[in-house]
Amino acid sequence: MPEDAKNVIGVSEASYLRPLWHGLRNSEGPFDLRVDIPAQLPLSLQQRTGNLRCAFLSPIDYARHGGDYCIVPGVAVSSVDRSSTIQLFINSDVQDIEKIAVDIRVTSEIVLAKIILAEKYPNREASKKTPQFLPMLPSRVEMLRKADAALIVNLHPVEKVEEKPFALDLVEEWNDMTGLPYVHGFWVGHDEEDMGGVVRELLRSKEQGMSHLGQIADMLAAEKNLSRQFASQYLSTFSYEFGELEQESMTEFMKYAYFHGILPDVPDLSFFDVGPLPSPSIN
Repeated sequence: MPEDAKNVIGVSEASYLRPLWHGLRNSEGPFDLRVDIPAQLPLSLQQRTGNLRCAFLSPIDYARHGGDYCIVPGVAVSSVDRSSTIQLFINSDVQDIEKIAVDIRVTSEIVLAKIILAEKYPNREASKKTPQFLPMLPSRVEMLRKADAALIVNLHPVEKVEEKPFALDLVEEWNDMTGLPYVHGFWVGHDEEDMGGVVRELLRSKEQGMSHLGQIADMLAAEKNLSRQFASQYLSTFSYEFGELEQESMTEFMKYAYFHGILPDVPDLSFFDVGPLPSPSIN
């Protein structure tokens, strides 16, 4: 790579990612952010499009190509409590779910819905086939008009909670089923000799974000027309560590995906070797 070339880091527009890239935006180093839809990021990283060195991938996108990648240690986004980030809305007159409309922008959330429905809410009649998934643009009204249920992934905070129709919060459902946080994603890159600087910069950016959560909440509130209290509460819903619980959750997710025929195997979690990590921030 030429000395003056930029290291491109791929992110989605999700608001919960802001603490991770806040430091990159304030850095004078050779880093550029590329914002893309979550489903496009793994393809761009596979093809190394536009000098993309690292991207924030979902669990299933890592799992499908685990042998090709390493994970930046100590950094992930996970949650336990309800934040309206991953919701499954179900029409009120439905008893058995035969069709689910899903957001075309995402991947792991669809797999999560398949796992939760199969493990916790299978159709009552044995003759019913597993639900058919219909990829659609994210419009709850239109999705529920064409299907029994709609998988809604909110990449930004939702201050007004929809009370109808009935909705399952799939992060809560995952935690209830496994006792573990749900891992939304983490930094992934190819294992190359010159990745050390990129990895260290991503770790530095995370630590800077953790120390500026109040400022990030203020920016998010102003941009999304939210109260400052709600924006701060939203960010506090998420954890940004990749410790033992998060790794256990990731492995459990891949095992379920393998059991239900979504993955051909269960890859190991491979991390970049960057030496001892700083103590986790409190968030």
